[in-house]
Amino acid sequence: MTAADEFDGFLVDLDGVVWEGRELVPGSVEALRALIESGKELVFVTNNSVKQPAAYAARLREAGVDVAGERVVTAGAATARLAAEAVGAGGTAFVIGAPGFKETVGATGVTLLDGEAAKGADAVIVSGHREFDYGELLTATFALRAGASLFGTSRDPTLPMPGGAWPGTGATLAAVETASGKTAEIGGKPERHLFDQARALLGDAKRVAMVGDRIASDIEGGRRAGLATILVLSGASSREDAAAADPPPDLVLDDLAALLR
Repeated sequence: MTAADEFDGFLVDLDGVVWEGRELVPGSVEALRALIESGKELVFVTNNSVKQPAAYAARLREAGVDVAGERVVTAGAATARLAAEAVGAGGTAFVIGAPGFKETVGATGVTLLDGEAAKGADAVIVSGHREFDYGELLTATFALRAGASLFGTSRDPTLPMPGGAWPGTGATLAAVETASGKTAEIGGKPERHLFDQARALLGDAKRVAMVGDRIASDIEGGRRAGLATILVLSGASSREDAAAADPPPDLVLDDLAALLR
């Protein structure tokens, strides 16, 4: 009996579990195919908000995993919806993030502002991106001091990449919070918004586990959502981190493929 046999469905993180940057984690695609072929329900959940959910689904299909776009839930989509509900119809936002994330926010009906007008936005919404600069930080600070609400996709400090982790959304968000004195509401893991949306897609699956590589977001979020938690060691957290966690993950595996060994 394998670890996978204990569950009907899985929420599966992407960065550090399925891939690192442009490189696939060895054995991950084969494991996902085997899980699908055995009838397991899968939904992919990621705090990476650079692209829209359909783009991550397309990358999975290109790698050989047959998955529909609606089976990918991103922190970007969850945060965009959270912010849109908060600002209401006709609301405005200044968005710090990649073009794909701005499109995700705009698709909710929120009006995106830039330049001088953005200092009067109803909300500031933050996701990490490589072009983050002082001008964005300054605009966000003015908007927040004028009363805008602050939202962030995650507090993940880093993003697993080949050769070493890169600064993540949490690093960008920390700058905005420090400059403005505001604390963001988080739409992604470990908060419930993303988990509730993803869990609803698993249909009749009764025994569900969250599979992730980061204790603070994947494992803690899964625990809060009432799911079993499986830490894989192919990304951000180590076996020592797992041993120090309170409570610890339910299972600790070397990688995604170990679910089937």
